[in-house]
Amino acid sequence: MSALESEGSQGTPRNNRASQLDQPAGENFYSPFSEELSVDEDLNLRKKEFKQAIYDFYKGKNLTPLSQLTAMPPFPTPHVLAQFAPKAYTDYKTGETDAQYETRLALPDGWKLLTTASNCGYTDGYFGAAYWQPEHQQVVIAHRGTDWTNLGALWTDVVGVIFKYHVPQMSSASTFAHTVVEVLREVNEENGVSFQLFFTGHSLGGWLAQVTTFTTKYLKTEVNYFQRNNNDQNCSHPHTVVFESPGCKDTLSEMRGTFDVRLDGRSIDVEHLDITSYLSAPNHINTCKSHLGMVYRIFPDFCDMGCWHKNTALYNTATHSMQKILDAFVPETGQVRKDELCRLKVKVVLD
Repeated sequence: MSALESEGSQGTPRNNRASQLDQPAGENFYSPFSEELSVDEDLNLRKKEFKQAIYDFYKGKNLTPLSQLTAMPPFPTPHVLAQFAPKAYTDYKTGETDAQYETRLALPDGWKLLTTASNCGYTDGYFGAAYWQPEHQQVVIAHRGTDWTNLGALWTDVVGVIFKYHVPQMSSASTFAHTVVEVLREVNEENGVSFQLFFTGHSLGGWLAQVTTFTTKYLKTEVNYFQRNNNDQNCSHPHTVVFESPGCKDTLSEMRGTFDVRLDGRSIDVEHLDITSYLSAPNHINTCKSHLGMVYRIFPDFCDMGCWHKNTALYNTATHSMQKILDAFVPETGQVRKDELCRLKVKVVLD
């Protein structure tokens, strides 16, 4: 079976695929796909057997749907997710073990490192990490943002974010998310464990988090390509919280046009994606493109910003700081800090 053939379509020539899309739904019907958004076969998983860690934890536990529903804790607070976003910038040190790396990350209480994924390609440079809270059946995937020494990240910023072309990091991030989701689905089918899935990221990582929200909810893989998933029962519904994203509405709208199913009247609605964005003071990065979902502006403390940062291009990096955003939250409550009138220093962005 070729890479572009699905079940029930053996023997269909690859160059006939486009014409098949014009036929009514049936045995040889193909869901819309893009040859650009393919599975990243060069993605390197640090802990390839992370599925076994999940199995070992839940082995012998009697988790019924009712017990999980009644014991389900609230979602991680934005402050918890904000802690994962910058941790995706942390690399392994030479010779460092997984346990040493996890200790150095200083994860929030109860959270563990599940695995990391990377692609060192010249125009790729992707890095992401998956963390899990086994007691709460929660998994967070954090995508790394721009590393100024990483040519692949800079390529993604310019070609992907600004000019809205497909870039390799989109495939790498989507492949990583799909790999983790498939493992969680297998555990659910075999052990009856239901998981909550979250995506997060800072800057470019937040942009990638929104791309994977789309691909996880609406797409599936067929051999080595992503295509429209028409089975709602096999769709995942991640909750995504991002920080200082450049905006992903234009990119997701173009992806919707590529993967939307028109023959049976169904459609993709990107407005229904569960995305929340937290932005700092307006700067050239967080106003680069339009945003989707709920958008909040938080007001970090910039009283230490000097004149040089206020009046030059350095203003963008100062207001874009993930550490400043973290400091804007109260760790004990997970809420943003209050002003002198005891009002939360956060506002909804209408436009």
